[in-house]
Amino acid sequence: VPRITSRGLATARPDDAPLFDGGELEQDDHDDCPMCRKFSKGPCGHRFKKWLACTDSHPGKDAQGEPLHLQKCSDLAHSLAECLGRNGDYYSNNAEEDPPASTSKPNVDQWKAFANKMEKGIECRKYTMSDFPSETLPRVQISRSGTGAVFIGCEDVKRQTIIAAYILDEQGELIAAGSKHDMELEAVGCVLQFKISNGLKEVTIRTIYDSEDEDAVVIYTMKAKLS
Repeated sequence: VPRITSRGLATARPDDAPLFDGGELEQDDHDDCPMCRKFSKGPCGHRFKKWLACTDSHPGKDAQGEPLHLQKCSDLAHSLAECLGRNGDYYSNNAEEDPPASTSKPNVDQWKAFANKMEKGIECRKYTMSDFPSETLPRVQISRSGTGAVFIGCEDVKRQTIIAAYILDEQGELIAAGSKHDMELEAVGCVLQFKISNGLKEVTIRTIYDSEDEDAVVIYTMKAKLS
């Protein structure tokens, strides 16, 4: 969970290690990658492995500075995103088995406290908030079993990196939250899953991005109807 300080959102852990790793995934890191262990199994496992192999085969960037895998693996990324949207219930209900001791998920209370502080900061205008630019609108997919998935850009229009995202129900209660590390699936973007309770018709999506101003963050918001 990002730490909120008097200056804004802290982007480093207390031990000064990076809170979010924006680097590319190396082949040797696959076995230590929680996302890789999770998504290489189940109904989308084959598509995930094909997409991952493609990204490994196209490292580096082109002359314009765009990662090569975004161009070469776009069809596989789109196919994977559609599969994850259809099977969000499977991946939200099947936590990885025997997680390494170094992995610790922030608990629900920490994320609720974070979201509450962000909402208070927005209310008192400590943080400014705006609607998503049209080119970066999140995509929402709903599975038949009642699980939703929100696909979010890991960078905004100014190529600033996402810090965190959270989803609120119609009463303003937190129903999902995650950091960049929790959500990122490289070429697919960032994916945040949530359970749809009975009667839930609309959610509010908030995303928080880094800013060129070290004392500020960029917050985008969108209401999404669930139909």
